[in-house]
Amino acid sequence: MPRHVVDWLLEPHSLTARIKNTFDGPFSVEVKGQGMCKPFLADAQRLQQRTHHYALVREVLLNVGDNPVVFARTTLPRKVVHDLQELTDLGSKPLGEIIFSYPDLQRVQLDFAKIEVSQLSPLIQAMLIGQSTIWARRNTYRINKRSFVVSEFFLPTMFKS
Repeated sequence: MPRHVVDWLLEPHSLTARIKNTFDGPFSVEVKGQGMCKPFLADAQRLQQRTHHYALVREVLLNVGDNPVVFARTTLPRKVVHDLQELTDLGSKPLGEIIFSYPDLQRVQLDFAKIEVSQLSPLIQAMLIGQSTIWARRNTYRINKRSFVVSEFFLPTMFKS
């Protein structure tokens, strides 16, 4: 695995802050969708939540200028939605700016892998024509004893000079 990829996958702090500090150009968050739905099986298992229980799912693109560099998917179980309501109405604000301001934020688990593009949502597949795989990481965070999952998919523009 290339070192520059490892550095991004293992980033312990806010990915938003690192993108802003690394790339030239205006940073923006483009909300692609948000609503109550059944979480992905892997996220439900990670959160020890039954697969038929709904969660608030937010999908966004992190852009530098006109270029999307990361697709992110956040899964907030109902208890998190109830107890941490400030995470539910972010609009185009970056999640990272909010969660990394909590003094008791903990990353309790990090996984990363090379993902087959064919396994991703049609929204992302359409952006990755000609790509067969991309790098991704899944973080499980905890605030005030409430856990949630943030999955980040690193788009090819992230690693272009």
